[in-house]
Amino acid sequence: MTTPLSQMPKPGADQYAGKRKLFLVPSFLVGPDAPEDMQHLLDSYWSEVRDHVTSLERSLGTVAHAYHEMVFASGEDGVAMLQMLNPKGAGFIQALCGAGAALEPTEDRALVEENTDWQRCISIGIASEKVLKTALDGYQESTRLRWEHIAARVDETLEQGEVGVLFIREDHRVQFPPDVQVFYVAPPSLDSIKRWLDDRLRPAPARSADAGETTGDDATAGQSTPQDEQPQP
Repeated sequence: MTTPLSQMPKPGADQYAGKRKLFLVPSFLVGPDAPEDMQHLLDSYWSEVRDHVTSLERSLGTVAHAYHEMVFASGEDGVAMLQMLNPKGAGFIQALCGAGAALEPTEDRALVEENTDWQRCISIGIASEKVLKTALDGYQESTRLRWEHIAARVDETLEQGEVGVLFIREDHRVQFPPDVQVFYVAPPSLDSIKRWLDDRLRPAPARSADAGETTGDDATAGQSTPQDEQPQP
């Protein structure tokens, strides 16, 4: 069951006492070479995430476990992966760990590497329909297994009464254990980031039309954007 932060009962937080709680934070794996306007959006986003998580901790308890997609190591190796994958959010996550949260090895290394390799194969462009189908099937299956592994890691490590936080992309399909109460963290700048990404993932002719321009080029299929959705319980 998922409870948006804005709908969390203010005076009745004690109803969650003794239960397993998970703060779900949308994560954007954007590198340091991203455009400056996106960098500013991410700065605002992670500042707001910090405020929201701090507010949740005051009501529900201190974060004891930090989970991050694509991270399959702990300790210094896990921190290094975190800084590489999510440079804007790494500082906040490290601060949580400095306050007592354990950075958990969230994923299985072999599955992450397989999933990444299939993604590389698809991205380079494949002429053979048979090979493309094999790559797509492999990518989808390894992605499904990744989601299952993340759910299992949360279930294995999050004890009764504890609080965890998971940083993961919005279009995930992780099925959380039914007894874990999930709180979706959605600060105001989240919509701005999604609009920024949507604008750049739309086909160029669509962007030109929005700007009142005309083009004689044939439209080509663009990458679809993740749909806004509540995480699956």
